[in-house]
Parts: sequence; structure tokens; C-alpha cells
Amino acid sequence: MRKTIAVYWPLALVLALAAVAYLHICGDAASRARQAPLAADQVTAELARAVSYGMIDDAAPPPARPLRTMTAVPVPQAS
Repeated sequence: MRKTIAVYWPLALVLALAAVAYLHICGDAASRARQAPLAADQVTAELARAVSYGMIDDAAPPPARPLRTMTAVPVPQAS
């Protein structure tokens, strides 16, 4: 009996880990299925709600300037 337990405990561990991974993957797929893209009327309702809660302000500051400007680097020509 002792030899049987010593042989099969890795198999039991692998099966348990596979079951946990399967349940984790199924849970992720189910949560992604619920997050379908919103319809146009729902998007406008969400925007109106955000404006009414003050999350979007008319007096918002202008967009931030880039820290430094990008300069074009000349491409070396192969000879």
C-alpha cells in the first residue's frame, strides 16, 4: 500500500492543478462574455451619467504637452 501512494501522489497533484486551471479559465471566459461592447444608446447614457457626476468637466485643462519633441533621425544608407 505504501508503494501505491508513493507512485500516485504526483498524478493526484497534477489532476488537482489541472482542475483548478480549468475552472480558472472558465471563470475568465465567463467574465469576458459579460463585457460585450455597449450599444450606442448605452454609450450615450454612460457619457451623460459621467457628465452629471462631474467626472467630465467643460473647464478641463488643455492636453499635456510632450516632454520633448521627437526629431527625425536620418536613416543610414546601405552601400
